[in-house]
Amino acid sequence: MIKYRIQNVDEVRFFQVMLALLITTVIMAGEVSPVYAADAANVVTAKFTSLQNLVSGIVSSIGSIITLWGISEWGIAFQGSEGTMQANAFKRIGGGFVMAMAPQILAAIM
Repeated sequence: MIKYRIQNVDEVRFFQVMLALLITTVIMAGEVSPVYAADAANVVTAKFTSLQNLVSGIVSSIGSIITLWGISEWGIAFQGSEGTMQANAFKRIGGGFVMAMAPQILAAIM
């Protein structure tokens, strides 16, 4: 029997890398599973849906805060009987209400 001796360290390293690649290829070929485009689309869509829910929650929260601020401003303006401040308070209440209801409005439109 003839023994083959590898003298060069680079050849040993190359042989080890090729053996690792061969083993990896055999393992990966044994675990093949089908991938469907619909499943991949659901993964991407789920990420955007969670982002959309986060943004709509933030917008609704800010809208609620602005609505409450407008109501308190209207109460202060009502005590002072200032028409301009009351008008601005009504604008703020309306804008805050639209912001608070924006996700529901978009869902109804789409």
